[in-house]
Amino acid sequence: MDTEFPGGVLAALDVSFNNSFTGGLRGGYWPPFDVGPLNFGLGVDFSHFAPNLGQQSNVFCRTVCVNGVFDDLDLSVWVIGFDALLRAPLLKSATFPNGQLQPYLRVSPAIFVAHADDSFNFAPGNQTDSDTSVGVKLGTGVSWLFTRNIGMFGEYRYTHFSPEFTFRENGTPANLSTSINTHSLLVGVTFRF
Repeated sequence: MDTEFPGGVLAALDVSFNNSFTGGLRGGYWPPFDVGPLNFGLGVDFSHFAPNLGQQSNVFCRTVCVNGVFDDLDLSVWVIGFDALLRAPLLKSATFPNGQLQPYLRVSPAIFVAHADDSFNFAPGNQTDSDTSVGVKLGTGVSWLFTRNIGMFGEYRYTHFSPEFTFRENGTPANLSTSINTHSLLVGVTFRF
């Protein structure tokens, strides 16, 4: 995590983010054409997570490195993904013409809308800022249909984005930038129409 002041960049090394629950809603469309034995689809995904930073000891470097404490920073992130989808229709039958078991892959550019709430790291305290950035979202998982229209899924998801927030340190702008990589395990219910 880097903070840019007029006097240069102050880097905090190995900042760790807290675990977070992820929730969301998504929809997809499967056009009537395939890519070889796979089904191709398009989707939109809305999700939210909060990878806050808890108080932690850290090494801060500008021209020299010193030990210090990075205080709590609350993050709230909304994600809008535009997915390209591939699925393998396995265990086909008359009841399940698109397969009862469906391993899938989703790849997406995504818009990340992040809001940061800082209470103690910058003076005066209690500052907030928001940032919108473009990143990537990748997922792989499997769906199991109980009926033609209702099933469940399990998915591994990876996201990467780089927000930048502007706070003030005693009246001087301080630009805080970082790269956030997330690894999520998702489970849910799927409804097909």
